[in-house]
Amino acid sequence: MAHRGGKAVVDRLVLCQVGQVMFKYTPMSKLSPVPSDPAVSSGSTVNAAAKAGRWSAWCQFIGAALALLLLTQIAYWPLHTAGYIWDDAEWLLQNHFVHHWRGLWSIWLNPKASIQYYPLVYTAFVVQWHLWGADAFGYHLVNICLQGLNAILLWRILVNLNLRGAWVAAAIWAIHPVQVETVGWVVEQKSLLSALFLFPAILAWIRFADLPGPRPADAPFLTAREGRFYILGTVAFLLSLLAKTDACIIPVVLLFILGWKRAGPHRRDVLLLAPWMLLGFLAALMTIHIEHGQVGAHGHIYHYTIAQHLIIAGKDLWFYPVKLFWPWPMMEVYPRWHINHFAMWQWIFPVSACAVPIILLALSRKIGRGPFAAASAYGLLISPLLGFIAFYTEIYTFVADHYQYLACIGIIVLITQAAVRILDRVANAPSDPSVSPASPVGTGTAGTFPWLAISISALVLLTLGTMTWAQSEVYTPPMRVWKHDLRYNPTCWVAMQQIGAYDFVQGRHREGLALLHKANQLSHGENFVVNSNLGDAYRALRQYARAIPYYRRSLADATIQPPTIRRLVQCYEAMGNWARAYQDLLRAVRLLPRSATLQTQLADMLAKARHPKRAIPHFRIAIEYQPDNTKALLGLAQSLARLGQWQEAIPYYQRALKVSPAFVRGHFVYGFGLLQHGDPAAAAAEFQKVLGLGRQLRLQQHTLGRHLLPEPWRIQTHQQLALALMALHHPKQAAVQNLLARSLLRRQQQWTKKQTKKYRQASGGVAR
Repeated sequence: MAHRGGKAVVDRLVLCQVGQVMFKYTPMSKLSPVPSDPAVSSGSTVNAAAKAGRWSAWCQFIGAALALLLLTQIAYWPLHTAGYIWDDAEWLLQNHFVHHWRGLWSIWLNPKASIQYYPLVYTAFVVQWHLWGADAFGYHLVNICLQGLNAILLWRILVNLNLRGAWVAAAIWAIHPVQVETVGWVVEQKSLLSALFLFPAILAWIRFADLPGPRPADAPFLTAREGRFYILGTVAFLLSLLAKTDACIIPVVLLFILGWKRAGPHRRDVLLLAPWMLLGFLAALMTIHIEHGQVGAHGHIYHYTIAQHLIIAGKDLWFYPVKLFWPWPMMEVYPRWHINHFAMWQWIFPVSACAVPIILLALSRKIGRGPFAAASAYGLLISPLLGFIAFYTEIYTFVADHYQYLACIGIIVLITQAAVRILDRVANAPSDPSVSPASPVGTGTAGTFPWLAISISALVLLTLGTMTWAQSEVYTPPMRVWKHDLRYNPTCWVAMQQIGAYDFVQGRHREGLALLHKANQLSHGENFVVNSNLGDAYRALRQYARAIPYYRRSLADATIQPPTIRRLVQCYEAMGNWARAYQDLLRAVRLLPRSATLQTQLADMLAKARHPKRAIPHFRIAIEYQPDNTKALLGLAQSLARLGQWQEAIPYYQRALKVSPAFVRGHFVYGFGLLQHGDPAAAAAEFQKVLGLGRQLRLQQHTLGRHLLPEPWRIQTHQQLALALMALHHPKQAAVQNLLARSLLRRQQQWTKKQTKKYRQASGGVAR
């Protein structure tokens, strides 16, 4: 046992030599005896050689790690200028929980606070939001750096498993074009963070499991050193699950690795992996529950027969290896397959997918158990995403590049190890036919082998890096992603609704509505996002009667949509149907009592209906779940003031203005209250702030080439300021404010007459 520590150092030095094909390759048959072998040297020679070898190993490690980091930075460089796509806004920009530190409480303790319960990801977003706010550059830079760190960790895993060409395999995984979607999509930081903790967990497990090699029969169940590694690995695995639950199947993969490195898993191995399996199972149950309940992965569109499930799984299993070998064209949304379980040819996919591991297992005596372990690892890691468990994206596609972020490691390792074996045969093949096969290796082509391996590896990495660079450019600007998808997938209604919504926001109403209606037709009117976008479009055009059916249809498919509920209620309010608006909003609040947005809207409606006493509890609930909700703070202050509780209202006024110092309406309402309660000096100061903020706003609008009309609040501010000045015994200044108010009022009346005249002329007298 005392010799084990020295042997581990020697093993690591040997692994560093044989694992880095890009730097130096030495055939195993030509490795010289290591200096730490007592049969070779002893005494001071051993210590000097060990120190020199250790220093050389550290230099090689640092050089190889820096090379991986540099490689990822270069390959994904265009992503530095990429923006936000898809649901990045929902996870980051529109999620108030990540905008303040108090949101961490809800992020960790309230699974329904966000669209998915991945608290580690949201915690990372909170930290990054306080570093660079809404600037997308910071998030993309973090993603690229995480990919480089994950590549280093994967390289060390492969080295510790005694795999040759480990650096090349890790580099291929790091810069393969299929990884662009994961690295370029801000929300997919969840996959990167999950791998960042999963890989150290696997490394720790390799150390406490004493891989590679058999475990001595007389070894204790768990030594102190192994216990430390086990605890470290368990914590890292739990953190990985809190970032994304795709890692839940890893304990089973580790059992297959044990079957590869040993005759099979021992009872000790199964017992130690049992807690990991339990953690993975619980995390998977949580994700399935949230995916069905909050994300909306339910309904008849997810119902398939067993035969259809098997065909979908078979196609999925073959899609990803083919995409690894031929990564073109790359799309954010691939075409959705039409599954017909009566077509016999479609059974080729599941049958052949099942045959591959069986064949590899049958050939394990000749080719070893490694290929079977690699293929099994791929199949296990991709299994949660084969369609047996319903997930939201099945409504438009069955596959996505980011699904194979971890699973493709098995295929890449399998191919690189096959390439190493082929190159070994080339190295050991005699260059002269007259040379006997029993002759030493040096008489063949081994001298040219390192250059051949380096050349092939460099060519592969250069090709993949170039393709990754080109695919990364598709993400700049974000709309280019969806135009790229439509080019290769003309029926992609997801891309249509993304482009249509963007066109409508940019003022291209006709083009935007046409794309949204086409997307709705292709999705058979069953997608809640498309219906919600159509409702938003008609609401923006003030066609509320046409917007309401789309909002209703959207909520029928996914009931938990606070923004959609809020806009539906606003449509009823605009039409004067207050009873229906109140009923819908009350029903939504009962369904989502923790929604600060809905609680604020309900309280605001009650306050407008002159029921401040009923509005106050809802305002307080909204502030409890969203302390920086300016609208709720101001509404609560106004409701308290109307009930005569002015002293209790003042702190809420001040909190609202502290959160939003440029809140014009807040300053006006607070000033009006101060004036009514006998503090004209403070009221005059608030009215002056209102006018100052108005001047800044008008200056910004003129800079943008727009013209601001005299708003009613400006007239009222001048009038109220005049009253405050009169109370302070400044009649001349009060007269000036009254004069400005009358001047603005005349301008507003003239503008109103002019607009009315234009409208009558345009309508041909119909308005009369």
